[in-house]
Amino acid sequence: MISRKELISDSDYEIIGQDVKDNIEELLLRLNKFRAAYGKPVTITSGFRSMEKHLAIYAQKGITDKAKIPMKSKHLTGQAADIADADEALKLWIMHNLDFMQSIGFWFEDFQSTKGWVHMQIIPPKSGKLFFIP
Repeated sequence: MISRKELISDSDYEIIGQDVKDNIEELLLRLNKFRAAYGKPVTITSGFRSMEKHLAIYAQKGITDKAKIPMKSKHLTGQAADIADADEALKLWIMHNLDFMQSIGFWFEDFQSTKGWVHMQIIPPKSGKLFFIP
């Protein structure tokens, strides 16, 4: 099972508001429903991010222009997680289990935009589309 510590550090958890804690608990519940059905271990590569950490991630990629950074990322509100998927087996499983994933309540960044990982979030994007371009 996926633990809270895989989504957020203890030090970050201590300082976030109750609304973000509630989001993280809901994300964790849904991720563990997915994980039980998937039946294989998964590696969370990114869960909750503070704004500082979020900006640092993009700075490491050479992106510092805030107009090019998703400033409303659901990672910032504890409503998204990225899962490693180097061999794209997870993406294939998701495509074969879309009804199940929708029943849990997940939306995904378009797989063409996420080479080596899957971005899952528990709130729909503005477009409302199951797969969206970040």
